[in-house]
Amino acid sequence: MESKLLQKLKYASQLTAQEKHIVKYILSNPEVVFDSTAHELAQQTYTSSSTIVRLCKKLGTKGYPDFQLKLALEYQQIPSALQTQDHAIAEQGNVLAAIDSVPYLYQQALDDTRRMLNAPVLLRIASWVKESVRIDVYGSDMNYYLAQQACAKWNELGISAIAHNSPNMHYLNTMNPNSLTLSFVISHTGENQSMIEAAKVLSNKQMKVIAVTGNNHSTLSRHCDETLLAYGYNEQLRLSKMSSMVSVLYIFDMLYMSSISDTY
Repeated sequence: MESKLLQKLKYASQLTAQEKHIVKYILSNPEVVFDSTAHELAQQTYTSSSTIVRLCKKLGTKGYPDFQLKLALEYQQIPSALQTQDHAIAEQGNVLAAIDSVPYLYQQALDDTRRMLNAPVLLRIASWVKESVRIDVYGSDMNYYLAQQACAKWNELGISAIAHNSPNMHYLNTMNPNSLTLSFVISHTGENQSMIEAAKVLSNKQMKVIAVTGNNHSTLSRHCDETLLAYGYNEQLRLSKMSSMVSVLYIFDMLYMSSISDTY
């Protein structure tokens, strides 16, 4: 599935100062795109038409008209509760708005996670799960509870799985490299120092380690054998925490489903 333009706008990187200003302007009121030509939008943002077109191409569209069309098609599918900056209506405690907005957020997270999946990597990790004698899942704060859920499901299948909310250095340093233990380390940014330290120790022991993170180029990923990309977490968007959780659970549930087929 094609990456959603609104998500590309929110998480776009390597933009110039002018392009960032345009993005901020559009996100504050996406409908301005539908009523403005490239020249008019340039005037409103104190930039140039060529800058507008260049930004559109950076976002994967052919130009401004193509950007307008794709944004319009996407925008009309978004529940009205989410058509304001930072999902303001949904965040103000409007439970009726949440009826539509929550499923949309879930589906958006699932679609983006599925799009980022690397099938050969997923198959390789599923094979490692089958070969392992024990599974360790590391995660701090909110990620620890996701680790617990993943481990609880594997334990129901008779697969030994333990969740860790911080690296136990005594346990890590005394692990037998031949113990066939498979480790997952969860960090949305990939820069959590305690999770990086756990991955370093495990990697130095030649243990198989998988990063579950929203950043494929993070420090954590560099110390792991493989990376499973989850929906990126943005601290400025409070509801992105919910989407990140759904994304991580989706990743572990796929591996759980693979385990079920071998157990029954």
